[in-house]
Amino acid sequence: MRKAIIVGAGTYGQVYAEYLKDIYDVVGFVDDNEKLIGNVLNGIKVLGNSDFLYQKKDKDFAVFVPIGNNEVRVAVLDKLVSLGFETPSFVHSQAVIHESVAIGNACYLLPGSNITPFAVLKDYVMVANGAYISHHTIIEKGCFISQCTNIGASIHIQENVYFGMGATLMTGVKNVGKNALIGAGAVVIKDVPDYAVVVGNPARILKYNTDNHVRKIEKL
Repeated sequence: MRKAIIVGAGTYGQVYAEYLKDIYDVVGFVDDNEKLIGNVLNGIKVLGNSDFLYQKKDKDFAVFVPIGNNEVRVAVLDKLVSLGFETPSFVHSQAVIHESVAIGNACYLLPGSNITPFAVLKDYVMVANGAYISHHTIIEKGCFISQCTNIGASIHIQENVYFGMGATLMTGVKNVGKNALIGAGAVVIKDVPDYAVVVGNPARILKYNTDNHVRKIEKL
């Protein structure tokens, strides 16, 4: 079995370790929490911090970065790619992915996710259990799709969008702006601007998640 290292020894990393064990020899975690280094979690040792990984000259292993924070995940993966590490995608055997779906580098798709024809997932996209992505939808780099999210057809989702658990993005929406956050259970029926945090049914803008994009609170 090919060796693998997982960046992030938190609960999500531990879950991915269990899934990856079926096809990889998971030799260790890497985590910047110094209190975790040296600990053994579910039989897998925390080998060191990110600098320990970046400085390794022997790159005969795959690296997975199942971190829910989009900004952190993208930054770590970009660094790993620049240093020549192998960062493959992981598609669980119980995910339902049509053969026409395009999947980029370091995408992670968990059991029960369902992606229908002609959808496109760019690099570093994470799709959790039970999420549904409809046909012809394009999901740009670094997005996170939480459990049981339902995304309609022919929607363009820009970089680093975060979908909370059970969110619904209705067909008819055309664009979700970069770095937007879709709250858990939100039902989105109109386009979402960059950096907007939207909540509720129907979804409304609660705030903008950067000081550079402060606008008046408004309904979508």
